[in-house]
Amino acid sequence: MISAAKARRLNLISKRCIPWLRVLLPFEAASRRVLLILTSMIVMFFGAPGCDRSRPVAEEFTLEGVTMGTTYSVRYIAEPGSPPPSELKALIDIELVEVNRQMSTYLSDSEVSEFNKSPSTDWIAVSLQTAQVVDLAQQIAETTGGAFDITVAPLVNLWGFGPVQGLHRLPTASEIEVAKASVGYARLAVRLDPPALKKSIPTLKLDLSAIAKGHGVDRVGMLLSENGILRYFVEIGGEIVTKGTRYDGAAWRVGIETPRREQRSIQAIIGLSDASIATSGDYRNYYDIESHSYSHTIDPRTGQPAKHQLASASVVAENCALADAIATSMMVLGPDEGMRCAELNDWAVLLMHRQDNQIILTCSTQFAARFPEVCKSNWKTE
Repeated sequence: MISAAKARRLNLISKRCIPWLRVLLPFEAASRRVLLILTSMIVMFFGAPGCDRSRPVAEEFTLEGVTMGTTYSVRYIAEPGSPPPSELKALIDIELVEVNRQMSTYLSDSEVSEFNKSPSTDWIAVSLQTAQVVDLAQQIAETTGGAFDITVAPLVNLWGFGPVQGLHRLPTASEIEVAKASVGYARLAVRLDPPALKKSIPTLKLDLSAIAKGHGVDRVGMLLSENGILRYFVEIGGEIVTKGTRYDGAAWRVGIETPRREQRSIQAIIGLSDASIATSGDYRNYYDIESHSYSHTIDPRTGQPAKHQLASASVVAENCALADAIATSMMVLGPDEGMRCAELNDWAVLLMHRQDNQIILTCSTQFAARFPEVCKSNWKTE
């Protein structure tokens, strides 16, 4: 025998979830009880057709905030057991505060700032994360022949693009040479165990702004994965990491901006899954003096802002710190030298440069292989 309450519950299941049992409901009470018992056994062992009682449906959430002088946005698919959005946002904010505490040049007590202030040429202990970022930066510096160089801080400050106020005028050749004397990735050493940095000259200073933001994106992605979230889209100031797919099963959609200063528009949209993308350009952070524009991208080899027609570089890589560093390298190298470097290293790179009031697009072999719909022909935008 079953209780009246259980009978009513099983009767409800049969009505809502197993439509083919409805024809049996007119039977007498005793027969109906037998059928309800059979129904419960079917549900127990095989599940109820038409009634998914396994677990709650996954939901999509968006979290937003500010960090590193810009904004962040996180879209993710919350599976059963995921932390609530408010808890997850708190964890993300804590993680990003920690990235700033380690690598910001705008915080006087960050690890990088303390290293910059120290005149010591002995090993200086840092967090493992800082050491890992510096180690990756040094690898890219070697690969690009010094086009990417995180010791460029004295030049960045001299030209007025760092936390130290600039001269409000063009620096002289002698001032540039003095600053260059304190620059050079070969003067920096890094070790991972125990994590520490070492400078060979007391005046060496680091600027991780061309890689730390990408690293922050990676850190947020790792945090989400550690909390059981396997489908997400993380963006900080245009640097992006993706995992899995969107709610509808499609790849995450990423817009690549047209590199124009006077307006904002999307030039192309790509689908991205389990990969990162970073874009660097000359059309947002710059200033004009005497009818000439000076970009924030400083060539550490010359000590001056990069001078060429490359307007933007978008790079797809397995992690965002790597994509961030390569994108900056491309902006230093320029369209021709940059594309040669990309092909030599099998990097997925999309370059847009200016030519006769047009924007011309070129793709590396790896980028074209991943996104043939974008690279089937060069863009020429008036």
